[in-house]
Amino acid sequence: MGQRGVGRGVGLVAVAGGLLATLVFGTVAGAPPERPRGPVHVAPPETRSQAALFSCPEEHPVFTRHVPPIMDRGVQEEAAAWMRGATGPGWRLVFAEPTRLGLLGFIDGDLAAARASLVPRGVTHVYRRDMGPEFGDGKDRKALVEQGLGWALEKPMHDVRHALRGLPDDGDFAYWPEAGAIFVQWKAPLPKQVAALAGTKVDGAEVMVEETPYSSRELARAQDRIFDKRYEKQVDASFTFAGTCGDLSGVVLGVDPKTLGDRAPELQEKLSAIAGVPIHVIPEEPLQAL
Repeated sequence: MGQRGVGRGVGLVAVAGGLLATLVFGTVAGAPPERPRGPVHVAPPETRSQAALFSCPEEHPVFTRHVPPIMDRGVQEEAAAWMRGATGPGWRLVFAEPTRLGLLGFIDGDLAAARASLVPRGVTHVYRRDMGPEFGDGKDRKALVEQGLGWALEKPMHDVRHALRGLPDDGDFAYWPEAGAIFVQWKAPLPKQVAALAGTKVDGAEVMVEETPYSSRELARAQDRIFDKRYEKQVDASFTFAGTCGDLSGVVLGVDPKTLGDRAPELQEKLSAIAGVPIHVIPEEPLQAL
């Protein structure tokens, strides 16, 4: 920040010098020469600390990242077209959907019989279309696929957790259904067991690993430290909520806009010193009682 401020100051001085030269050369004969002006001094911009400038995403990466493409989509679509309308004793294939976890098939009728017939033909996971009242009449194709992906990731999630058992509680695990992945956030430095899983396939699901500066439990303790009435009084602000940054880089703190004004950088500096981690202050209205 300081270097950019100096650069702007030099530019202004150079422009001022050029303007002065024009005025001198354009002086009318016989008129007293204009006295040279001194250099123009420009105050450097106010510098902010890293704490004051800190910001972070509020949402988990699985909600904001670009979903990787289905690498064998063409193959899956061809298989789905070939099996369209397939039937067997006691069952009927309603539709098949290409996904990052392979072809998902949804059937009416006998699930066991359908699986026995469809899996050898290239359908990776088979589920009944009638999943329960929350899916209505079973015609919401997108909802069915999302639920099917969630079920398909249950075993990979169990196996990833099992592979990392015994390690310190410095990691978080999340389903990323659209990507067909288990998303692992782990405090740096990564243990070798965690690093070894990055980019691998577990039961058909990709394991994506991201290093984070803090663990979620560290940030939870920081939230507990900061979300306190005495600190509200100390900084003259009303806190409305606290949560972890989506990338586990710090804490998001909601402050009532009526008490925040334009003081977010100032509050971030003060509160990060109290919490021991970076604080991202955002305006957030308090919840209204019903």
